[in-house]
Amino acid sequence: MPRARRSPPASSLADVERTARRAVREVGPRLATVKKWGNEWYAGNDLVCAVFAFRHHVGVEFWRGAALAADHPTLEGTGKNLRHVKLRTTDEARSGAFAQLVRAAVRLDRAMAKRSS
Repeated sequence: MPRARRSPPASSLADVERTARRAVREVGPRLATVKKWGNEWYAGNDLVCAVFAFRHHVGVEFWRGAALAADHPTLEGTGKNLRHVKLRTTDEARSGAFAQLVRAAVRLDRAMAKRSS
């Protein structure tokens, strides 16, 4: 019988979420926060990413993630545009790989025109 996945303590997921948000702000200090679909997104020319806490992980959604997926294999999803990463520890949220992914998303946002949502 498979082992049940244990949820990290709520306080540790809150730490992961805070660390992920801090990492996004450090990499993209000029990104604004905007409300879209009832959630807070980081935006430059267009939406860039959003950080969401779930039961077992913190998800970071990338608005143009499909364009980043080839160079960033940690991205998950199969949608037309969105891709996401799952962070479970503050070390993952502080990692160079996560910072590089956010940096690539910010760079892509600067290079592309806004598309309609």
